[in-house]
Amino acid sequence: MTETRQRSHLRTASYRLIAWAFTVFWTNLFVEDWAGAIVFSTILHLLLSIFYYANERIWGKIQWGKLDKV
Repeated sequence: MTETRQRSHLRTASYRLIAWAFTVFWTNLFVEDWAGAIVFSTILHLLLSIFYYANERIWGKIQWGKLDKV
C-alpha cells in the first residue's frame, strides 16, 4: 500500500514538532538562552524534516522487504 504525500507531510510535521520541542528544551539547558535554543532547533529540524521526508518517499518506492497481501 502506498502512502499519500499528504500523509507523509503530516507524519513528518507531527514528529518534527515533538522532536523540535524536545531539542529546544535540552539545548536551553546547555546554553541557557531560550532565543538561541529556538533558533538552533528550528534550523536543525527544518533540515532534518527535508531529509526525513525524502528518505520516507524513497523507501516507499523500494519493494525490498515488503510482503504482498493475499
